[in-house]
Amino acid sequence: GTRELGVWSLRPNPRRVAAIRRAAARYLTVGPEGGEVWAGLRPCTPDGLPAVGRPSVADNLVVATGHGTFGISLAAVTGELVAGAVVGPAPEDLLPLSPDRFT
Repeated sequence: GTRELGVWSLRPNPRRVAAIRRAAARYLTVGPEGGEVWAGLRPCTPDGLPAVGRPSVADNLVVATGHGTFGISLAAVTGELVAGAVVGPAPEDLLPLSPDRFT
């Protein structure tokens, strides 16, 4: 996959798709039009850290967003943090990820 900063389009960039296909063809047996092509938005925060925890504006909400390209790799630890935020007060080491840090 690729990442385009500042782009709010759900349409795949044909040049990037072609580059991925060329690179994959070096290692995989794929046809020139093989595979599904899609694009999606990856939420990122200004400081690059995800926002995890309860925002002060809604005590019945737990946020887990802004992982950018690390969503899959951070999924397990984020799940643990969210579970902790749901069942009790957020631990102090979660403060750097607070959704309120941008307000």
